[in-house]
Amino acid sequence: MLHTPKITTTDILKLVGLALVLVDHYGLFFDPDETWWRVFGRPAAPIFFFLIGFARTGAIPASWLVLGAILTGLDIISDGWDCSLNILFSFALLRLVLPHAESFIAHKRFALPLLALALAALAPLLGNVIEYGLSGWLWALLGLSARLALVGEPGSARARNVVALICGLYYLTSESLFWHLDFVQIIILALLIGALVATLLAFRRKDLESHPPAPLAQALNWIGRRSLEIYAASTIAMQVVSLMLDH
Repeated sequence: MLHTPKITTTDILKLVGLALVLVDHYGLFFDPDETWWRVFGRPAAPIFFFLIGFARTGAIPASWLVLGAILTGLDIISDGWDCSLNILFSFALLRLVLPHAESFIAHKRFALPLLALALAALAPLLGNVIEYGLSGWLWALLGLSARLALVGEPGSARARNVVALICGLYYLTSESLFWHLDFVQIIILALLIGALVATLLAFRRKDLESHPPAPLAQALNWIGRRSLEIYAASTIAMQVVSLMLDH
């Protein structure tokens, strides 16, 4: 008899993020001239940055560094040295930085919004040395602020809402400009980001009330625990196939 593991809302959010990654990366590697793939794939990275900020752990799996190095190497092969470090390095850095950020903002009423504004102001100046740059770190800050609001940190709910507004507006503006989106695409992206922000503000990590059958539950549990490795493996496979097709 198969054991039925508990499935959490985090597992479901990661599954949605992975599905959006596949949409986004299909467009990136196989249909780069069609920006609609990018429009619908834009919510993928914010989901994972948010979860990095929301989590309490500071552990950095070695697999992140190894896979991040492989993915960065593939980018160098395809695009030359003018490329960003893979997003997994950003996640690793955030694991190091977030505990210090949490200590800095503790019991400081305006620290969270001011930190979010500072990240938004610095993001265009620092560029994308690491994938998504400080734009991604804004979403991690939203995850941290959401967790602080849930534990009842004084003033954190209002601060969380301000951070969410800064996140959404900055991401909409920066992604629209970077991908040269037209008016209709900007409207669609605005709706997607609005729905994403609302979902993240309502997020609570808890077990699902209704569990799927054991085989599906085991699959969802495994995907949830290995989501970043799945992201990396699928990206490596797509990029290798794309390079082969180009040659």
